[in-house]
Amino acid sequence: MRMRLKDAAGRNTHTHTHTQRPKTLAVFERAGSEVTDKVTLFRSVADFQQLHEVAGKGGHITIIGGGFLGSELACALGYKTKSTKGSVTQVYPEYGNMAKVLPEYLSRWTTDKVKSEGVDIITHSTVKDVTTTPDGKLKLSFDTGKEVGFIYTFSLVYTL
Repeated sequence: MRMRLKDAAGRNTHTHTHTQRPKTLAVFERAGSEVTDKVTLFRSVADFQQLHEVAGKGGHITIIGGGFLGSELACALGYKTKSTKGSVTQVYPEYGNMAKVLPEYLSRWTTDKVKSEGVDIITHSTVKDVTTTPDGKLKLSFDTGKEVGFIYTFSLVYTL
């Protein structure tokens, strides 16, 4: 199955066909178009502008990934939602932001910085399943057994 992701203008920007794709991406591919239409594979300034608009309108943005791009994006959008009723959640399997590349003390400092921007952090978690609720919102289930439903307009950012 191919997952077609759209940019801010609704154009297909990426078709993921790698034979060894990230496990989390496969979860979204299996979910179908009612889910993938709400997923942004963050790659461009237009993608950021779209997400900035969602944050400005009080929407909820979930970022899957705790690397440099995901963490910078979480900080920028978290800062934006301080003046709106929006919110940002960042999910990753590591113990802290950028834990794959930074020593533990710097990863913990970076995680604290992201949190200080108002971002809700979910660590030690990978997405196991994603479904839609009867009202069209998304619900993520994690390998830890935790489930999170989203009450706001939902955009998901998957940073590879």
